[in-house]
Amino acid sequence: MSLEKILEKIELDARQEVEKILAEAREKAERIKQETENRAREQAQQILQQAEAEARLEASRIVTQAQLRKRMELLKVKRELIDKVLKAALQKEELRQASLKKEIVSREGVIEESLPSERVMEELSREVESEIIEWLKV
Repeated sequence: MSLEKILEKIELDARQEVEKILAEAREKAERIKQETENRAREQAQQILQQAEAEARLEASRIVTQAQLRKRMELLKVKRELIDKVLKAALQKEELRQASLKKEIVSREGVIEESLPSERVMEELSREVESEIIEWLKV
């Protein structure tokens, strides 16, 4: 073998080795790139799921608050109507002249107390509010 052939052989082997190393490096770089993309996709998916869950919770909270406000407003209107009905009832002459009494039951016995008309509304509104609401089916 001549020196030229030996040098060509060395150069060929070196090129092949360089190509092999470059191919391995490209494969490794591609694997790293794929792994990184997969991890990024997984993280993005997790972030998206977390954001969706938080959004659902926030929407639920907003709906619940709106429902509560609606119920409070409805209760306020109901109480105003009950007060209006009781005031109208107390304006009637027969009711104003009637002797309204309240019985208080205790260990000592039953005590009967006369109620001035201004206290009648207060007492009645507390006692019959739920009954009136049930009767009106509101």
